Amino acid sequence: MTHYQTLARTHWTRYAPTRVEAIPNPDEFFQMLGQQVHEQVTELTVQLAGQDRAGESYLEKVGRLGAARLRAEEIVLTELVWISSPETSPAEAREAWELDRTSDSWLTSWAERIQESPEDQMPATEELVDLAAEWMLPVTFLQALLEAEYPAQFLREHQETLAQAAERRYHRS
Repeated sequence: MTHYQTLARTHWTRYAPTRVEAIPNPDEFFQMLGQQVHEQVTELTVQLAGQDRAGESYLEKVGRLGAARLRAEEIVLTELVWISSPETSPAEAREAWELDRTSDSWLTSWAERIQESPEDQMPATEELVDLAAEWMLPVTFLQALLEAEYPAQFLREHQETLAQAAERRYHRS
């Protein structure tokens, strides 16, 4: 089962179980949907990334391609996968997600644990990149959080960034 197939099936099963039950062959349907999403994301990523730029460093290129891929996924998943059902209103679905999701205060606890640990315990770049992807936040945001004297205050001052990331995570779920 592909990533997009699993994502679509999980989302549809959670938010539109009656629709899933009405599909004559759900395995085939979600396999085809996953393939369609994959193809469209791949095609759109190439379009959004554009041509290589003169003088572009390796990291700049990786960042540009990664951003294009995330944007392509957001667009294609919104069009093909994220559905709402008459069974659950969008407001009810969002409320349920908010109750289930990890609180933003977890980031405060994480940052404080890191700050209290010895210098050699700072997270590796790979760990920061993984956490940033999971929370759909920029790596630079997490780095600034770790550098903040008061992580909780930093998060309060950046509520808009956290809200935007939560919105992206909601649509990803």
